[in-house]
Amino acid sequence: MLFRRLLRYLNRPAVLRRIVVSGQAKPRIAKNHPAKDQVFVYLYNNEDAGLKDLCSSIAPAWEKTERILIKINLNTADAYPASTDPEFLVALLDAFRDRGFKNLLVGDCSSMGALPTRKVAYQAGLTNVLRGRARLIYFDNEPWVQVSLNGKYLSSVVVPKEVFEADRIIHLANMKSHALANFSFGMKLGVGYMHPLERCDLHDEFLQEKIAELALAIQPDLTIIDGRQAFVSGGPVKGRVEKANVLLWGENPLAVDVETYRRLYALKKKFACLEGFTQDPFAMRQLKHARQIGVGNKDWQEYNIVEI
Repeated sequence: MLFRRLLRYLNRPAVLRRIVVSGQAKPRIAKNHPAKDQVFVYLYNNEDAGLKDLCSSIAPAWEKTERILIKINLNTADAYPASTDPEFLVALLDAFRDRGFKNLLVGDCSSMGALPTRKVAYQAGLTNVLRGRARLIYFDNEPWVQVSLNGKYLSSVVVPKEVFEADRIIHLANMKSHALANFSFGMKLGVGYMHPLERCDLHDEFLQEKIAELALAIQPDLTIIDGRQAFVSGGPVKGRVEKANVLLWGENPLAVDVETYRRLYALKKKFACLEGFTQDPFAMRQLKHARQIGVGNKDWQEYNIVEI
């Protein structure tokens, strides 16, 4: 047993041995900042619709030549909603390609215990289905840069250099409760950008506030929540799964997360598992701190829901 543990330690991925930074970078800012009275969260709740119909509504009016990175949820290879659903990702990519987008990338860095990400992607069934549709990027194989945040809880963060070479970034997240962070939506995907060795301290204390501050390091241009199914308790890997039958998206990451929270709260109330969730989203530390520090634009107070 001791020998096997020693062998695993010696053969651990290089990214887990030390942090190597190849440069500095400023926080990544989204290209569009909607005016405070034009914050929209789009909602698709037709449970009978096929994946193609669901995804065809999302493709934005961006330049077709832009390099688009879709940040997925591949913390582990556990099945949806613990991780990104391969079928949904394929449908989304096909919808973008049908609209003329060709330069598509998909990326993430899995958890420390699951690395390397290449192995996790294969186990999750992504390697083959994405071939010819998008290039898979494993952040643990990429150069890293340091971004200064000057936050209350995070002074800086080490993230993949690759994300700063994308013209647009999309967060494709799930709707799920989380045993440590209360919930995991679009902003929580920011943890997947962090260098694995930095994630240890992340969970020590003030996890919810740190998640909010990570959202300032790399701001997505679009956040999509695949809420067809949801963890209403447990998470992030195992939990109680219930149908939510909803798809949400929008340019303002905090607004999308707030509406997702409201939907999950309603489900948790329905199934009598509130577990500390409050009716007011901004009574939750992650969302409260995100609003205080200006995630998604400092000026907005409310958002408009557009049902598709």
